Amino acid sequence: MRFALRVAVAGFAVAAVLSMGITALVAGVPGRPVDPPGTVAASGTEAPSPSANAAAPPFPVTDGFVAAAGDMNGQVKEAASRFVQRVGTWGASGASDGRSRVVAAGYAPEMAATAAPLLDVPAREAVTTIVYPQYGGLTDSAASVMVLARQWLRTDEDERTREILLDIRLRPGPDGDWQVTSVIDPPRPEYAPARPGGPTDLGRAVLDNPRIRIPEPGRTDIADRRVGDPILSVLDQLGRTRDLDVQVLVSGHPGTVFPTTRLSNHTVGRAVDVRAIDGRLVVEIPRNDPVIAEFMAAAGRAGATEVGGPIVPPGTGFFTDDVHQDHFHLGITPTKPRAVAA
Repeated sequence: MRFALRVAVAGFAVAAVLSMGITALVAGVPGRPVDPPGTVAASGTEAPSPSANAAAPPFPVTDGFVAAAGDMNGQVKEAASRFVQRVGTWGASGASDGRSRVVAAGYAPEMAATAAPLLDVPAREAVTTIVYPQYGGLTDSAASVMVLARQWLRTDEDERTREILLDIRLRPGPDGDWQVTSVIDPPRPEYAPARPGGPTDLGRAVLDNPRIRIPEPGRTDIADRRVGDPILSVLDQLGRTRDLDVQVLVSGHPGTVFPTTRLSNHTVGRAVDVRAIDGRLVVEIPRNDPVIAEFMAAAGRAGATEVGGPIVPPGTGFFTDDVHQDHFHLGITPTKPRAVAA
């Protein structure tokens, strides 16, 4: 799905914010910085900040997320990202339980279930920054945004950093602004359960390929054999000639094709979403750039039977819509032939 945020881009100016004890990214983000930790939240409450004696997270901390010019309804992504960053950041003197942290960030207490993946470690302090928000679904009345975030945690024992992928659901409020809701993806059977033994040989090759960058939830999916070798083969072939930034495989993706009840190929380990190729976010690549059609055709040659993206190249097996303006969807349905460019 489409639209990401560059966390470490050349030209960023990073300054040490001594009063907060963290490293804050203060310049170089495309667009307008919004809502850094410690600023006044939309509700009028102050977003929590790390304490003065906290060690700095080992990565630049962004001042929020601003949608790209070509993004579809970027306010939806900004609202989802703002929720994740605010709720996932707190200081040593802040609220001690999840519901209180959600309220302190300016949201209703029932939103704690939505934010649960950010709150499951009993850390004294946390700093969360947004890596990339990608659409999982978008209609006039509902949306799913898969927000990939990086969270630094300071516990009584240690400091650690982790990547989290959250499926955030939103709907338009009375004033038309999109708001995060307490809706979460319902429980579903384990169509692709974890299996012992570590990754397959093909999975190991994909994990070891420096040209294929996969976030922690996706790497765990591969290590647990939740992703099938057919779609791993597609990644492996494409990653021999291009740099790929993967957003999601199984974990973190809606279980069904939003907003339908049809099972997603992601759920059964047969699909992958790629947010950037060769360092270029899909949402920022001009639609007349031949690289888009070339990549989609290459995915078909590599074995994908369904290839979604910003355009529909001539041929069969390709599709586009508003959701797929910010990423390439590569999937395999065993009963269908591979996508073929005309």
